[in-house]
Amino acid sequence: AKGANLDLLRQLHLDIWPEIRDIVKFDVPVVDHCYLLFKSPGGRATRMHQDRPYWINKEPQATIISVWIALDAINADNGALSLVRENQVDVSDMSSFNSGAVLEHEEVELSDGSFPLLIRDDVAKKVAETMVPVDMAKGDVIAFDSFEPHMANANTTDAPRLGMKIAYADLGIKKHYLVRVDELENGTTSAAQ
Repeated sequence: AKGANLDLLRQLHLDIWPEIRDIVKFDVPVVDHCYLLFKSPGGRATRMHQDRPYWINKEPQATIISVWIALDAINADNGALSLVRENQVDVSDMSSFNSGAVLEHEEVELSDGSFPLLIRDDVAKKVAETMVPVDMAKGDVIAFDSFEPHMANANTTDAPRLGMKIAYADLGIKKHYLVRVDELENGTTSAAQ
């Protein structure tokens, strides 16, 4: 199954990476992590957070960008991702990624496995006024950096929401990552960390 999973990752990567590789200009690009974005029917909303507070120990200099791929249609009813409207840029402006700031977060106790570091409620309330849920047709792609405030709606439908996330980064001093991009493309993934 590991080989089949890498084949799927390679196929998606080869569709996405040519559009962004010359813009992000990573010295040694890697797939930091990748996973299925499965929100079950009735799945709860994901509260507002930024990824940077979670990744600061993994990479002192922010490079990770998240690429969301809709494996089915995603909308406000089944768990659409909400992003800040003013932060929307074309692919050509991705070079400005990872130059933002971390908003004030607070640690919360959760029993459902969601994110325990959330943007402070009063700050989140103001940011939410500028956010919109992003409808995605099957095959649509959204990329955002680790400073982008984001959240996702609950899934109020009877079907799961299916998407995939590929997080790209520059290798830098990382000790742990999924696979180097050159190894993924060449099928030589034995050195994946």
